[in-house]
Amino acid sequence: MPLQFLVFSFNRGDFLKNCVDSIIRCVPNSHVTIWDDNSDDALTLSILDGLAKTCDIRQPAKYESGEGKLHGGLYKNMQSAIETVSGNPLICTIQDDMQVVRPLLTDEVLQWHALYEKNKFNVLLHPGFIKRLKERITFVPKLNGYHINRQNRSAGAHYSDIFLTRKDVLLRANWHFSSNEAVNEQQAREKLSQMVYMKNPFVAWLPGVPAWRGRKRTWAMRAAERKGNCGFYPFEIMDEATARQFCERPAKDIPLAESYLTLSDSSLPKPWFYSPLQRRVILRKLNKIELRLTRSS
Repeated sequence: MPLQFLVFSFNRGDFLKNCVDSIIRCVPNSHVTIWDDNSDDALTLSILDGLAKTCDIRQPAKYESGEGKLHGGLYKNMQSAIETVSGNPLICTIQDDMQVVRPLLTDEVLQWHALYEKNKFNVLLHPGFIKRLKERITFVPKLNGYHINRQNRSAGAHYSDIFLTRKDVLLRANWHFSSNEAVNEQQAREKLSQMVYMKNPFVAWLPGVPAWRGRKRTWAMRAAERKGNCGFYPFEIMDEATARQFCERPAKDIPLAESYLTLSDSSLPKPWFYSPLQRRVILRKLNKIELRLTRSS
């Protein structure tokens, strides 16, 4: 059974190509649809043109794009993506600043399908390596994954923008994406069971990535990116033997990204960061002020 990847992108062509290339390399029988939020960067447009030979490319009408919104058209595009998926495949959502980091082993996709068939549960599986962990984590053997106690956070207990599930799960829940992750988390708490973080994740966020907010790049954000040496830091992809060893490790060994993944470019020091504004209090405040002024003008 094929796996359906839904890739969401905007103006990061080199990241998008790396993301799609990693999918094709690690999950060669999968189907890839790119939902691009009307990128206008020349490099991204050129890469989209090249990827059209192997992927479906979808873009919203200009008047439906996410201009002026904090997350652009992400959630409108996610809703359209789910609605247009045919049949009842396993769906994996992924964004352009992520990549697949290991080959899927034989029968993994069948095992995930069987998990849904056997349990008949309404739940999202989280396929990503854990970036950092401060909360209590519990392994659930029958689900081959972890529950993370993130009930006091705005998202991450029942919902994440990155998930793997079947279309019928969302249909039964009468799911409709809202305009931000926190509202989607609240909806998921009402309609879905607690999210399961896979014991054996296969995708990861690239660290040190330049960021977009509301299709804009504030002065404060650009300054933070320069200070943090943000750039393109893809991961080395595990070979099959390493992937198998990873999947056969004991469940007590939590799948933290820094513990199991290696960057192709080692110039980004650990601990890795995933937001340019991370640990930059003054620039974070300036970024919020600039975004607020932009929205009110």
